[in-house]
Amino acid sequence: MTGCRPGRARPVVLLTTALTMGLAGCVAPAFDSGAFQANARAAAGSARSEVRTVALALRARLEDRVTQAYVNTVVTESESALGPIEDSFGVVDPPSRRDDALRERVVTLLQDAATALTTARIAVRRQDDARLRSSVGELARLGDSLDQLEQDLQ
Repeated sequence: MTGCRPGRARPVVLLTTALTMGLAGCVAPAFDSGAFQANARAAAGSARSEVRTVALALRARLEDRVTQAYVNTVVTESESALGPIEDSFGVVDPPSRRDDALRERVVTLLQDAATALTTARIAVRRQDDARLRSSVGELARLGDSLDQLEQDLQ
């Protein structure tokens, strides 16, 4: 008989399952406030990049400088990229109560950015120019807020 012997496979399967469950359930705090602030700054910078990219693409579409397909791709990709940014920041616990306000500020901005990108995606697909113009303004405001957050954390 060829293949894996049941007695040998069991420890490997159990170890793999235990490691997977352990890693999936772990949410560790940042080591200190400095590390948490660095994480917040990185999340803000990444989100700012996505928000500014979409605002630029929407403006180009409104000026008929890019195709519908192009702007749809840009918005969809940026919206998809924001999810992991939210997730990676959201799973890090603030190391102290002093960091709770920063966490709330970052989480709120990330959620607002996600909502704005979703609104922009819908406007693009509906070819709703009025909503696209509105989205450009909202994304510009969010980009400025994310810029300010990054500067505050320098």
